[in-house]
Amino acid sequence: MLERLGERVWAIPGGVNGGVIRGESGKVILIDPGLNETSGKKAIKAAAEVGAVSTILTTHGHADHFGANAEVVKRTGAEVWAPAIDEAVLRYPILQPAMLYGGADPIDTMRGSFMLADASPVDHVFAPGDRLSIDGVDIEVVDLSGHSPGQTGLLVDGVFFSADVTLPESVLEKYRIPYLYGVTAHLAALDRAREIACERVVPGHGPLLESIGPAVDANRALLDRVLEQTVELATQPATADAILTGLLRHFGSPAADAPGYYLLQPTGFAFLAHLHRLGVVSHVVENGQSLWTVV
Repeated sequence: MLERLGERVWAIPGGVNGGVIRGESGKVILIDPGLNETSGKKAIKAAAEVGAVSTILTTHGHADHFGANAEVVKRTGAEVWAPAIDEAVLRYPILQPAMLYGGADPIDTMRGSFMLADASPVDHVFAPGDRLSIDGVDIEVVDLSGHSPGQTGLLVDGVFFSADVTLPESVLEKYRIPYLYGVTAHLAALDRAREIACERVVPGHGPLLESIGPAVDANRALLDRVLEQTVELATQPATADAILTGLLRHFGSPAADAPGYYLLQPTGFAFLAHLHRLGVVSHVVENGQSLWTVV
């Protein structure tokens, strides 16, 4: 199950790509063990080829990356490190579906494991630009915020764990529009990721990479298309809901239930916020409606 990437660094390829780092003690630092109890057991089993798990490093606060933390902690007693802001979601997972649902108590169909993970303890919080030293291993924390408020990449021994700053083309093709918390930050994160000097890249999903450049290009190209279409849909005053509906139809999004729709509703707002920040669209509230239009 492990793919060796360096003298003390391995990947755990899967639906969510995890990572294993061997510390000086011989124990293991585990990166993003996955979605749920089953994922956690598999991650522990894979890591056992190297050593016992003592630490979990979480790249960001999305359930598919940290939902297994609780199981791993229960079985190993591992300490959990998480990025600032996102660490609140690890401790209080209800925040994720609540944020997607406009900050309100989310409907029950948004409380499945993909959105509402088991709560994870958080023992240490880190921030972009930090240099962590864990069990004799130096790890650089890279700011990749945008996909989530505090998403981080982790660079160790020339291996770049790049979280969800890029998604593979198979995922982009399937979902058509990727979830984003902040488009402005995400565009900057893509540029930052491209400049990271590394020998191997472990994205959050999809095949391991020799270089992140082509993936950055594919993800950036899709964002540019969504931005262009958002502008087209706002040539006349329109609500954010109407613009989102136009985007979903234009790109053929498969969103057909509450989780799928409400995952993309804040994404639509994120694109509008970016265009507003650039002065491309304006926003007013008139006659009980929130309206966006091209300047």
